[in-house]
Amino acid sequence: MTSRARWLLAVGVLLICVAVCALLWQPSETRPPVTLIAHPAARRPTPPHNVDVRPFSDDQFNQFLAAARQAETISDPLQRCLVYPDPPGLTWSKSVTSAYCHYQFDPWVTPDDARRLIQAGHAEELDRRLAEAMEAQASKPGAQGALDRTFNIDFRNGSEEVRSLMDAWKRQLPASPFALAASGTAYVQMAQQIRGADYASKTSQSSFESMSRLLERARADLDQAATLNPKLTPAYTAMIYAATLGSDGAYAMSAAKRGLAADPANYTIYARLVWMAQPKWGGSVEGMQRIIISAQHHADKNPLLKLLASESSGGEAYVEDCSCDTAAEFNLYREVFAEAAPVGMLMSGGWAAKNRNFPMLSVIYRSQVLRFDPSKLDHRAGRAFDLPAVGQSDWALAEGNALIALSPQDENAFEVRGLAYESAGNFSHAVDDYERALRLNPTDTWTLVRLGDIYVRSTHDWDKGWAVANRLIQVSPDDPQGWLLRASIQKNQPRDGLDQTVSDFISRFGSDPAQQGAMAQMRAMQLR
Repeated sequence: MTSRARWLLAVGVLLICVAVCALLWQPSETRPPVTLIAHPAARRPTPPHNVDVRPFSDDQFNQFLAAARQAETISDPLQRCLVYPDPPGLTWSKSVTSAYCHYQFDPWVTPDDARRLIQAGHAEELDRRLAEAMEAQASKPGAQGALDRTFNIDFRNGSEEVRSLMDAWKRQLPASPFALAASGTAYVQMAQQIRGADYASKTSQSSFESMSRLLERARADLDQAATLNPKLTPAYTAMIYAATLGSDGAYAMSAAKRGLAADPANYTIYARLVWMAQPKWGGSVEGMQRIIISAQHHADKNPLLKLLASESSGGEAYVEDCSCDTAAEFNLYREVFAEAAPVGMLMSGGWAAKNRNFPMLSVIYRSQVLRFDPSKLDHRAGRAFDLPAVGQSDWALAEGNALIALSPQDENAFEVRGLAYESAGNFSHAVDDYERALRLNPTDTWTLVRLGDIYVRSTHDWDKGWAVANRLIQVSPDDPQGWLLRASIQKNQPRDGLDQTVSDFISRFGSDPAQQGAMAQMRAMQLR
């Protein structure tokens, strides 16, 4: 999961979680695997166990695929989200999915409009429209989160362009709470970008110092915004995020208390608190559950809060680390995702189903990710890798073409299309795409294995297969795949040296319990 490495602030977040849980204890007042062997992984949580019955029929699954593909032809992201099919076999509340679609794609003021108004010197008009959003969020049915989602979509951006817009806005209206809250939100995002996504031990001191300076500016703006308008909930959400980065539990507790006093049914604040309370940040499942239960007291006023129910068992880690057999995997699908879930939970479902070799579930989860956040191109590619496994090679090919057009320098896009061609038996085009992927990333072992497999098993181009096997062993000598490919050529061509390859393999992997399956394959080739 290197593509989604997270910053480790466990100690600071633990303090924040303890403080927030103390507050909320009070009664509420208002890509596909190509390895030839399976590698067991450590699993922690105990999964649910019921019946080993798939939650949907083949017809339901195929109807879902057809409807999802059709929905994805709609260019408007809000309309696409609203008409997108729910997961097969599940019945998600329309009020929840509709609210989440609007939260993700329906700002009260669009980013383009905000930019235009600031650049034209009409910041007063921007403030007036944001004030309307705040009033609607507090009183208008169906407008839950109108202001929060506008700030998330428009101003949670650490780019230099947005920074200059925020500064221009503040120059026009120095006492505008909206300008100050937006500026602080952007500063927090800049601080997160400077901090990066690596472990603290691998992050430079200069990055921490730059992050701290940006957080100081963020807090100054956010504090002033909340003083000017105590009901400005996006300011409190950004404060909690700043407190997480700065490991300031007292600041987080104060922001959460003030924010929920202003809006007891605020989804954005509750979602941030649940995220921070995860065990991986030093929190606990019990702490998460207390926050989620507190949130559900207000779900009749804000259906977005029902999204948090999916995290009651432990959130992302519970889904990803489940020691799931087939029955447990299906029941996790039924129970954890019985109601619509946040994008983070759906991403975890997609990763987990992929890693546990459930391509149908992987496609479903990742389709829902793209429903609510089509910018997640890694999940679009991940789904495309699984489409051939569920009989959708033509859709995989179309997705490969689309991904190449979007990211022509991303080797994954060519791998997606190569796999689609390979699954359709078009080996020449598959080889072309795999070779193009290797030119972009010459050490990608996944592509080398797929390419070698075509040469050895499909086209019987032994010399090219031999070259790939040697390249694999050179690039990754501690991966058994290159050795197994070499032995396969020596056995099937045949070619001399099989006994030596087996001997070298045993010498390298014989004491590794994880490689005993590969050992059995190697010895079987030698015996035959």
